[in-house]
Amino acid sequence: MKNWKASVGLAVLLCPVLVNARTGSGHAMSADSIKKQVNLVEVTVVGKKQAVSMNTVSDKINEVKIRRSLGRSLASMLEEVGGVSSIQTGTVIAKPVIHGMYGNRIAMIADGAVLTGQQWGEDHAPELDKNAYSGIRVVKGAQSVRYGAEALGGIILMESQSLPYYGSTLNGKSSLLYGTNGRQTDITLQVEGAMPWCRQLAWRAHATYANSGDHSTARYLLNNTGIREYDLSLAVGYKTKRMTVEAGYSLFNQHMGVMLSAQMGSEDLLKERIALGRPVYVDPFTRHIDYPKLHVAHHTAKLKVVFDGAAYGSFQWQTTFQQDNRTENRIRRMNHSKIPAVSLHLSSWQHTLDWSKTYGRFQTDAGVKMLLLDNTNARGTGVVPVIPNYTENTLGLYAVQQYRGNGWGVEAGLRSDWQQTKAAGYDWKGDYYGGRRRFGNISYSVSAHWCPAKGLKIVSDAGVAWRAPHVYELYSNGNELGSGMYVEGDSLMRPERGYKWITAVTYRNRWIDVSADVFMQWVNNYIYDEPQRQTITVISGTYPVFRYKQTHAFLRGADIDIGLTPVSWLRWRTVSTLIWANERGTRRYLPYIPSAHVTNWLTWQPHIRGLAGVWFTISHRFVAKQTHFDPATDLVDFTPPAYHLFGFDAGVAWNLSKDRSLEVALQGFNVLNKEYKEYTNRSRYYAHDMGRDIHMSVSYLF
Repeated sequence: MKNWKASVGLAVLLCPVLVNARTGSGHAMSADSIKKQVNLVEVTVVGKKQAVSMNTVSDKINEVKIRRSLGRSLASMLEEVGGVSSIQTGTVIAKPVIHGMYGNRIAMIADGAVLTGQQWGEDHAPELDKNAYSGIRVVKGAQSVRYGAEALGGIILMESQSLPYYGSTLNGKSSLLYGTNGRQTDITLQVEGAMPWCRQLAWRAHATYANSGDHSTARYLLNNTGIREYDLSLAVGYKTKRMTVEAGYSLFNQHMGVMLSAQMGSEDLLKERIALGRPVYVDPFTRHIDYPKLHVAHHTAKLKVVFDGAAYGSFQWQTTFQQDNRTENRIRRMNHSKIPAVSLHLSSWQHTLDWSKTYGRFQTDAGVKMLLLDNTNARGTGVVPVIPNYTENTLGLYAVQQYRGNGWGVEAGLRSDWQQTKAAGYDWKGDYYGGRRRFGNISYSVSAHWCPAKGLKIVSDAGVAWRAPHVYELYSNGNELGSGMYVEGDSLMRPERGYKWITAVTYRNRWIDVSADVFMQWVNNYIYDEPQRQTITVISGTYPVFRYKQTHAFLRGADIDIGLTPVSWLRWRTVSTLIWANERGTRRYLPYIPSAHVTNWLTWQPHIRGLAGVWFTISHRFVAKQTHFDPATDLVDFTPPAYHLFGFDAGVAWNLSKDRSLEVALQGFNVLNKEYKEYTNRSRYYAHDMGRDIHMSVSYLF
């Protein structure tokens, strides 16, 4: 961040005067007369470091889109980006999928820190409040060099707006939403400013509250699917000419009911529910969250120091502490439901030091990252933990060299990682298991961009990335509460190693905006869970058994994003995604790969005097039947049929004053109340996806 104050203001104001004097136009002016006619004002020029390199393939969702997506999950919002879909467990839990990759292959980075709460399996969503961020960027390449081993499939960067240093007013925003499906209520409030007695000291506070009851499909309720969410984030910073120090704290606190139809009884009941594909019994609507249920509390505290070393480059040091507490309460006999069957506590320390130096057309970036992670299972639950206690230590070193030419650029990077995992526990038979595993790898990438003509850009990125198997893939031995599956790990798992090449071509002018991405990725030792076509009976019931295994995989596909604006008040956009994925040797199809889908939006945005904005959008989403499917990798021998979903988004905004505005919006999802099942929903064996949902919201910006 660079600031030029009075000197820049003086230069800007004096330039026209001096030019007139030198060219002889106007009247001749003396130094005294110049002083009399020029009012010196402070001009602050602010520059922000680009979040990602121009040599990467990425898309960004802006603050307006995030605000208008209140009440939606992060994954569903990101589905509007080409190449991004989601993998779900029920109606609320959803994780983003980038080019068929999901889970711990996607690095979730919030304000410079990797989200470490995704260590416990696939049946929980990212523990963060998307409403607290001003931008979300999706990087589609394998960017392990910059971001670490978790970036095998891509990166999702959650970006907060810079603190309002030197600001003179109090700014903020507030939104209130009501959703018909689940009778959902969401409230979010953000306030920020600079201290009046020290404008170099700035702060921000953000809070979100969400409350909903049972959600519903097109034809029936999904009992016990309500949520309660209480989120808070605080940030404070102090800025000088060459150094910035910032500290922050955030809390994601969520209570969630677990769909009853995913909780099994006898083996006959399991077969009946899978054959029926929907709940056997449905109770009336309620907001009450009953057993089974889960509670997640994610705490984050960070401290960041940025120093401008002038000729020595810029330095950034950040330390981040994260604490995750997850409890799962199941239906238990003898009034023991109040005792958590699962109580996991995960703490992690991240330390990063980054250095960047620009000289001429070159830029060098280098850094080191250290992660210390400790997971413990609380005693006294009366249930054998799904995963053992474990610790994980990671160290990574990287360097990236860039060159920027006239209309083109190139970069190359190298990274080295070391990881050690120690695990110790006892299984349900009372046998000790665990051990120590050490992993190491070298990652590298080469990428470039070229702008051969105005509005035309070509980006190509090739990278080698890796990911060590996580503890839940190595040692899982228990049932996932949300999905109703019994999962078994394999302690002999080897690291995944991926080779990804992606090329994107974009063209933009006044009336057309086109982007086309093509990618191929080869993954050695690809990890996935596969049903064993057998069941296991434990105290809580009978569950289908899934076991983690490895294979060599080949993924490829294409994303096309086309936008047309024939006139200023009308815009049409379409996004389509195609993915193919199979084993390299046998050609068997991989499970949980999204099928082909196409989404269209038609937006009417007239210019009406007296209004800040008016918009009306109709949308259509088509999802094809997944025909690239191997019945041996699923509980059932078929995939859901194709489906169409229709929606709308309408709103109006008023400028109440220079710095205040009001926005009222109405959104509809699945407005025709289509009954359907999504192939990548891990609960599709027991229930359909959500039915019609109408969102009404009011936002006030000041």
